[in-house]
Amino acid sequence: MLNILAAATPDPLEHVLPHPIFGQHLTWFTNQSLMAAVAGLLMLMIFPRLFSRPDSSAPTGSKNFFEAILEFLRVEVFRPALKENTDKYVPFLWTLFFFILFCNVLGCIPFPEIIELLSGGHLHHIGGTATSSINTTATLAICAFFFIHFNGLDTVARSLMDGTYGHQGHHQDKHSNGGTVHTAHDIEHMRGEALPADVPADMRALANPTRHYADDEYAGPHETAAVKFYTEQHETMTPGKAMLLAVPLYLWNFAPHPFRPHEGESQAKWLMDIPFFILLLALELLGAVIKPFALCMRLFGNMVAGHVVLAVLVLLIASAGPVLHQVALGIPLGGLDLMISFLELFVAVLQAYIFTFLTTLFIASAVAPEH
Repeated sequence: MLNILAAATPDPLEHVLPHPIFGQHLTWFTNQSLMAAVAGLLMLMIFPRLFSRPDSSAPTGSKNFFEAILEFLRVEVFRPALKENTDKYVPFLWTLFFFILFCNVLGCIPFPEIIELLSGGHLHHIGGTATSSINTTATLAICAFFFIHFNGLDTVARSLMDGTYGHQGHHQDKHSNGGTVHTAHDIEHMRGEALPADVPADMRALANPTRHYADDEYAGPHETAAVKFYTEQHETMTPGKAMLLAVPLYLWNFAPHPFRPHEGESQAKWLMDIPFFILLLALELLGAVIKPFALCMRLFGNMVAGHVVLAVLVLLIASAGPVLHQVALGIPLGGLDLMISFLELFVAVLQAYIFTFLTTLFIASAVAPEH
């Protein structure tokens, strides 16, 4: 097993720490930076080649493999949360998922040991796991943070520009028991209670969720009769004014108003609502920072842990002393090492999914009208 080469170093963290490839000349370009670049190049080589143009024929081979993953994410993961906004945000979420996945899976391949073996020990640490670097995971989390809140502000600004702010309708899904929670008028659809995503009666809904989820009240990219009537009766804003006003409105709706007076109620309730709102806003703003931090640390911790455990198991074999002791200890530990390697491969896929899934939920929360 190539991981036995890990016994050459007494430090199991040696395999997850960054190592400058060009020595002290370019300290920022490490083996983990190299693998992040390799993951990006692989994506540029694979996806434009496979999906360069629309193709209605049945996919085969690698195209069928990647298309199945893309469609699963879009239909079963993104669409239930993002509804009519699915197609708007799916390019970012697809990119996020596959970049993390490629970085994680490449890290499961022992490139450093292979290259060191083939070079006769002259080349060290050429390879590794990009996502075992806190710099990589933090960058991904920061990108997600800005994408989430930029699109939240953009949603508010656009609704101000078209005069529909505060008047977005609520969707009503039809459940299998006949209950109604959402009504979509243009493409027939149904929902099974045990299904994670809508199952459309009209398959065109799979290709166009924006239209599938549109209704006469929703102020979306289309212009329905209700939206057209409302915008004719209310003043719209210029883009500059809408962008300036979007920031305080976004913050105003960032936390709940537990005592906000409803129509016909005493305005004195604001005296109770405002202090509680300020407290809840502080907690929500703290949560807005904690969420991407949690994304960063979860991915980083899981990618580091697997490699450290594998290295420790190999070092246990090397520290057994006599050769017979090493063989006796190496047989069971070698089997355990193999099982952990398969577990690490599963975790590599799982962590890419979790990072993307949670980012999807955060985006859906940010772009929901008035939260």
